[in-house]
Amino acid sequence: MTRTPDPQVEARDRLLDPPGWPGCAQGLPHWPYLQAVDQALTGRGIPPGAVCIDRAGRAHGDTMSMDLSWDVSRTNGPGGVQFHWDEDTGWSYATVRLIRDSALPRRPLAPLHRVFATPEAVADAAESLVRSWRTPTGEYGAEWDQAREVRTAIEVFRQSIR
Repeated sequence: MTRTPDPQVEARDRLLDPPGWPGCAQGLPHWPYLQAVDQALTGRGIPPGAVCIDRAGRAHGDTMSMDLSWDVSRTNGPGGVQFHWDEDTGWSYATVRLIRDSALPRRPLAPLHRVFATPEAVADAAESLVRSWRTPTGEYGAEWDQAREVRTAIEVFRQSIR
């Protein structure tokens, strides 16, 4: 008897694949960083429920960014959590109240001192907020070992679209 794979189980176990992006078939150049962060979060059992990547146009500095969101059903707090990353300022977060889905103002994730903080450090911070709704403590000063390659890829991408 052949077992038919369950698409819901397969989708749940799969890490993020890069989306198509006009002019960049492999996704935006910061996608490898998001994949590494996703893998660290998935390894802890706290993958985000929603992921959004973006690129601001030239009028806004042409920066790369991404958002990770956990709604109230994925947290142990009274609301949801949103993480935001951009290539200039690094990581910040906001908590989302259950009432009318309103987010409180974004605050920097101070323990993550680097724009490209290690994925494990990002997962530590996310775990603290998702599991206990507490701001993470400690100091995470290490930079991701592939940060230089991603920065270079971002610059190459910018040059290719000008």
